[in-house]
Amino acid sequence: MGTILTIPPVAFVLTPLIKTEVEGESDVLRTWERVDHVANIPEGEPVSYVIEFPIRQTYGDDRIQEESGVSQQEFTVRNGVWVSWRDGQPPEVLGGIGEGDEVSRDQIEELTQHLNVMNSTCAHLGCPVRWVAEVEELLCPCHGGLYDINGEHIGGPPPRDLYRYTFEIREDGFIYITHEFDGDPYIV
Repeated sequence: MGTILTIPPVAFVLTPLIKTEVEGESDVLRTWERVDHVANIPEGEPVSYVIEFPIRQTYGDDRIQEESGVSQQEFTVRNGVWVSWRDGQPPEVLGGIGEGDEVSRDQIEELTQHLNVMNSTCAHLGCPVRWVAEVEELLCPCHGGLYDINGEHIGGPPPRDLYRYTFEIREDGFIYITHEFDGDPYIV
């Protein structure tokens, strides 16, 4: 009898773990969030942005939230994003594009191949990395992880490159990203 009574509470408590580790799901909704226009990404250095992705709590109940008025609130999770041109050099096609200009499919394809859109957290323990212009590297201040302008690991304890966002450039010339859950975001 004790075992039967324990199963529902244990299942309730383990639901988030099962969703993330087994099913690969996340509370972060799969929306496309606008970052910036490609014309605003400078040559030779990355630009930092803070993007807020909407979330829906695992234990949330739509009926209860609607009755209490909680569903009227928007909950988000903030993510730091670094955007740069590969090796710091924008493609030539960018020269003729200004904010407000329509971008053709061919231009989008060319721009997409030359763009880095990276998470700002170090792949070691998740500290936010910072751009150090003097050495032209992204540096993790916690344990000394080093990354180049492309987010590639070049020194220190991180075991891999920075995590990358799935992104797209649309006809309006703006970069849009979506949050894709990574089941093992913190590697020690």
